[in-house]
Amino acid sequence: MKIDEKNKRKHDIVLTAVDDFIKTAQPITSGGLNAHFKDISSATLRNELNALESMGYFRQLHTSGGRVPTSLAYKEYVNSLLDSDKLDYNSIKNVLSNYEDKSVSLISTLSTLAKRLSRATNCPTVLVQHGLQNLTIENIQIIPLIQKDALLLVETNAGIIDDNIALDPNIDKSSCQEASDYLIEHFKGQTIKFMIDNINDVCLKAGSQIIQFKNLIDSVADALISVIRTKCDVSNENPTKLLAGINKNEIDDAKSVFEFLSDEDSVIDAVKSDTNDLNFTIGEDKEQSKLKGGMMMSAPIVINGVPIASLALVGPKRIDYANVAAALKFIVNQIDNEKGGSA
Repeated sequence: MKIDEKNKRKHDIVLTAVDDFIKTAQPITSGGLNAHFKDISSATLRNELNALESMGYFRQLHTSGGRVPTSLAYKEYVNSLLDSDKLDYNSIKNVLSNYEDKSVSLISTLSTLAKRLSRATNCPTVLVQHGLQNLTIENIQIIPLIQKDALLLVETNAGIIDDNIALDPNIDKSSCQEASDYLIEHFKGQTIKFMIDNINDVCLKAGSQIIQFKNLIDSVADALISVIRTKCDVSNENPTKLLAGINKNEIDDAKSVFEFLSDEDSVIDAVKSDTNDLNFTIGEDKEQSKLKGGMMMSAPIVINGVPIASLALVGPKRIDYANVAAALKFIVNQIDNEKGGSA
């Protein structure tokens, strides 16, 4: 049951109780809330807690014990954070201030920021790439390397995608340049998906014109098919710190987080989202969820209007949501600003 927007007291009690529980891990009681609501009697606070429990915001661990927040209470708390100015972006900027985007590789940049996000929040992070095929091609370079391989550089509207491809011994530097020029001529301004879908037809029409580098173009197509496949990359920079922050009642929650992260298919399904903003879920919201007692906060990575990936933080339910949400939103905006060049 949703709290009526007019009932500010119940709303404030939920936010305060959840905030205290996150910081102390101590059950919620009317006595504990008295310090925050000195103008409300203990009897009234008990009545409010009973009402909120019946509404599904709290549950009692034992008949005579205090209460703990439910997923409904956590959602109320997180939504309040996101709708206010309580997110401390400056502290996150300080944590990440030593990051400099020196890498030309889009994928490498995303992976580096995901790792830094894990380090800054002490939470595992998940990067799911699932939209690279929609990027627009601006330039293509095939550069021969010393050991008969070639470096493929595809410059897109969101950054450079790079990969190594095998090079036929008969292919020289001149053929690599001709193949690059041919691909630019036919696919500049098109999406990567368009190039993959149409490259065979274009090559068939060219016939003998490209016979000397046809195998090289096939290798480029194969490399791009591999690059754009949905991929899941989990970063867990501080696993001991995550475990150090839980108490004995939260061991199962922590286990569910690591079990969830070990199942790549479940992670991809959970992290990929069509929403355009930060999304928050708790495992127990879904009966079949392998996350169970944990939580996940995710956001799409959008560069120049193109969703190319999703980035998520995973952790136990009792976590510093203000820090986590600020870090995630800052990282996502940082990527768009640096790679997309937007304001």
